[in-house]
Amino acid sequence: MKLKKLNVQLLKLPSDIEFVLFLIKEELKSNRLLNSLTKIGFDDSHHRSDFSTMILATLGFEERTDELYEFYFRLLDDYCKKIEADNKKIVKAAFNLYVDLTIEKRKRLTKN
Repeated sequence: MKLKKLNVQLLKLPSDIEFVLFLIKEELKSNRLLNSLTKIGFDDSHHRSDFSTMILATLGFEERTDELYEFYFRLLDDYCKKIEADNKKIVKAAFNLYVDLTIEKRKRLTKN
């Protein structure tokens, strides 16, 4: 039997990581939709979700500066462009975004 055909989770992540991955995944989907609506002329400014503060706090960023938010939203926009209507690709993008944020957190901790 091939592992690809099994529909099981082979890795159990801690609940705090699963929670932040869920938030990132939902943020990616929401932003992808609203970015697409903006491209065709719909104004979305009043209806955009923003989980950035919760995501960054859950990841352990003590100081959440404007520079950090700019970094976060740049990453979010980059990953939104890469996702499609495929749950596996969205989960992969969420995980990669999580990894990029974790690397950034480590960089910031070693600076201090």
